[in-house]
Amino acid sequence: MATPPPPGVPSTVPEAVKNGPTFLGHPRGLFLLFLVEMWERFSYYGMRALLVLYLVRAVTGDETGFNPGRGWNEAQAYTLYGWYTGLAYLFPIFGGIIADKLIGTHRSMLVGGVLITIGHIILGVSGFGALANNAAGMSLFIAGLAVIVLGTGHFKPTVSVMVGQLYEQKDPRRDGAFTIFYMGINLGAFLCAFVCGTLGEKVGWHWGFGSAAVGMILGLLLYMWGKPRFLPGIGEQPATTSPAKATSIGWMCLLVALGLSALVGFAYSAGVFGKIGEGIASLQKNPALGWTIVGAMIAAILGWVVWFLSKNRPEDRGPVLSIFIFMFFNAFFWIAFEQAGGSINVFTEQSTERHIAGPDSYEVPATWFQSVNPFVIFVMAPVFAWIWTRLGKRNMNPSQPVKIALGLIFLGLGFLFMTWAGVQAKDGAKAAMWLVFMTYFWHTIGELCLSPTGLSYVTKTAPVKFVSLLMGIWFVSSFIANLGGGLIGAQVENIETGKLKLPWDFGGRADFFFLFVVSSIGAGVVILVLTPLIKKLMRPGVE
Repeated sequence: MATPPPPGVPSTVPEAVKNGPTFLGHPRGLFLLFLVEMWERFSYYGMRALLVLYLVRAVTGDETGFNPGRGWNEAQAYTLYGWYTGLAYLFPIFGGIIADKLIGTHRSMLVGGVLITIGHIILGVSGFGALANNAAGMSLFIAGLAVIVLGTGHFKPTVSVMVGQLYEQKDPRRDGAFTIFYMGINLGAFLCAFVCGTLGEKVGWHWGFGSAAVGMILGLLLYMWGKPRFLPGIGEQPATTSPAKATSIGWMCLLVALGLSALVGFAYSAGVFGKIGEGIASLQKNPALGWTIVGAMIAAILGWVVWFLSKNRPEDRGPVLSIFIFMFFNAFFWIAFEQAGGSINVFTEQSTERHIAGPDSYEVPATWFQSVNPFVIFVMAPVFAWIWTRLGKRNMNPSQPVKIALGLIFLGLGFLFMTWAGVQAKDGAKAAMWLVFMTYFWHTIGELCLSPTGLSYVTKTAPVKFVSLLMGIWFVSSFIANLGGGLIGAQVENIETGKLKLPWDFGGRADFFFLFVVSSIGAGVVILVLTPLIKKLMRPGVE
């Protein structure tokens, strides 16, 4: 039974859930949400693993002519990848507002799930017949990506909120519930590469894209069956909106998203994206103008931060400033980490020896390496939880800035293995696949160090009246990090060919990967040096 709310605080958990049957000490609805989130992450990470590989594969297929792609250059592919992954973090801000104010998390989840399913079906259809090679098929593909992004905007902020609605605020089971839920995310991310990735690489790209739709359909059907049984009263519309009105708004959101996605497809077909790209390229030819624009944007951001800090009470200004500092270093981490689906993914596919035992043996699909991260999380997350607990009992648990520093340093260590692989693979040779594995291993260790500094820190530190705003800004920083990762990845060919010079010269793609060794470890050292100052800014008692 759930812990009762404190005196004078009304219970927010429906009686049917609070007094309903449990499994492993938790409401059964938790495990329903676990499975729904698993299938949604299955679709998202399955798509993420295939996107860049499909775009850069030659239109004539691989060396045997199998599985043709779109023949994009890497700069184009990484730019699209950056926008896709970045917008998947930006749009949940708007989806969360719609859910909170108008339709509730239940209907928002359904809208998002249906959109994601439709988007994957569109991606699958865009690869059949003449569409696989013509411009109309590519426009359809872009529209499908837009549908998925908008669907993710509705879906992503809902499930975790519904998990929280199963428990009272002070219920000691809440942390355990979110741990179980987090495992669902990683289970979906782990499985997708073996299904979507294998189908995409070994059968046909669009079979991989389409299989993600099957996973999302299974998740939706399971949810619709289990919602009245295990989640009664959870995720309903706000009291100011009637059920009928919430349903009609939900349908409107669905239709508007499809309409907007169609417009995106038409815009791509009309060459609008190309003209935007030409504009950006013209800025690169005029560095003074480009840096002026960047400088103006940085000045505007810093000015807003100063203004926002002035709006807080004096005792809140230090803690809020610490949130912005953590956001900055968090973005540094994810810019590098998101090379996983981009430059590291392409290197694994094109420049890594993936045969198990010689050239005639089985070749491991490149997408399978995407499963190393969730696998290591499964294995190491309990270990890290035990380490932090043991250190906490001895008053030795590292502070948040130290954990961020450790995460960045381990991330940089992972890129040392990619630098080694890049050196091995220069001049047309193939790198050992154990180097790629070790890269993902150390990146995940870094993630496990850094992850406690995310939204949970914002909720513990932010002033009550600004907590929603600061959580939204955190999502914006994730958008910038993912987009930045794609845009930086777009420079890999310029660095490899020497058009863009760096202070070091290892040869091949090693120079590009070493850039993240320097930036990640350098940022880690900087925050270590700043730790005493940052700890003075933090709210007392919040580590």
